[in-house]
Amino acid sequence: MHLLIPYVQLPDHADPLFNEFTYGDVDQRARQLKKLVAGTYVFFHTSKHGRKYITAYYVVNRVIDTADAARNRLISEKYKNPHIHELLAGQRNRADDAILFGDPILSRVFEKPLLFDRKLAGKLSLNIKFSPGKSEAQVIGSATRQWRKLKKEDAKLLFDEVRAQENNDCDFTLRSSEEVAETLERDIERLITQNPNLVGKGLKLLGSQRRTDDGRLDVLFEDQSGNLIVVEVKLGRIGRDAIQQTKNYVRYLRTQQNKKVSGMIVCAGVMPAYEEDLRKQKDIRILVHGWNLQIQEW
Repeated sequence: MHLLIPYVQLPDHADPLFNEFTYGDVDQRARQLKKLVAGTYVFFHTSKHGRKYITAYYVVNRVIDTADAARNRLISEKYKNPHIHELLAGQRNRADDAILFGDPILSRVFEKPLLFDRKLAGKLSLNIKFSPGKSEAQVIGSATRQWRKLKKEDAKLLFDEVRAQENNDCDFTLRSSEEVAETLERDIERLITQNPNLVGKGLKLLGSQRRTDDGRLDVLFEDQSGNLIVVEVKLGRIGRDAIQQTKNYVRYLRTQQNKKVSGMIVCAGVMPAYEEDLRKQKDIRILVHGWNLQIQEW
C-alpha cells in the first residue's frame, strides 16, 4: 500500500519537513502510518496559486512513536520535526503520535512540482468524478482531502510523469503568471544553454554545472576567439556575494586553462544597497532576465 497525503505548510508547524524527510501525525492517521512497511511510497501534495501539485515522495525507512523518538537522544538532536520538539516542550500529549522517516537517499523533493490536474487524476486509480460548476483544483482537493491509497501501478505512473516532465525541454515562448512564479534557476540555465545568443554572439556551449574548487559553475561557453565565458545564474537580485562567487570561478579557470576567461551574471537585477558599488566594477558583466507579456485565449 502506497499513500497520497495532502499538506499545508504552516509557519509555526512545518510538517512534512522535506529537508530531513520526516512527517508526523496523530490519532487515526498515526495508526495508519504505523502500518506502512519499509519501501512503501508516500506522495505529498499541496495547493499553490490555485492549483494542486505533487511536490515530493518519501520511501519509507521506518515509522516510530513520537514519544520513543523524543526519548532517543540521537534522534531528538538530529531531527527537527515539530512533533518531536513540541512533545519535549510539553506542548503535545497524544496517545497516538507517530513519526515517519523517509530514506534520505531514495526519498525526493521535486525541483519542479508535478501538476495534479484532471488529466493526471484520470490516469490514477482514484476514481475522481469531475462535475460542472467546480474547478479542477476544487474537485481534486475535495477528493484528496483525506489520505488516499495508491496502487503499485499508480506509483509507477507518477514516477514516469515526473521523469517525462524533467526530460521535456521547457517551453519559454509563452508562460502564464503561475508558471513564471514556479520558475527555477535551472529553467533559466536551460534557456541560456539552448539559446547562447541571448548572452553573446557566436558562443559555443562547453558544459553546465561544472565542478570547481569553489563549487559548481552554472554555464561555461567559448567565444569565437577561443576565450572562456563563465555564466552564473541567479533567480533573484544580487549583491557583492554573487560578484565574488563569479570572480572565484574565473580565477579558478585561469589557473586551469591557458586562455582568457571572463564572467557574467544573469539575474533579476541588483539589490538597491549595492547598485553604486556594482556599477563601478568592470570585471563581471551583469545581464537581467525577464519575461515577455503575451496574450492568449483563456
